[in-house]
Amino acid sequence: MEKNFEPLKERLRKINERLDPDEQAYFGPLIEKFKGETSEFQRVMRDLGKFGDKIGEGSKFAIYREVQHLFDDANRKK
Repeated sequence: MEKNFEPLKERLRKINERLDPDEQAYFGPLIEKFKGETSEFQRVMRDLGKFGDKIGEGSKFAIYREVQHLFDDANRKK
């Protein structure tokens, strides 16, 4: 099951690379420990909102949607 979340984790790792070092130190372990629980995902999404424009170029909402779709796809494969 955990391998189903690898595309999501890879996308989150790319976002993590864009963050400040102290934010990376906080967010990186959340990504690596991610097991696919809804509560974990909610925390990730909340944190993405806190990071603001650092998460990517263009629309933040497009990035949120992409991350949500990756999570949903992984859950369908369980």
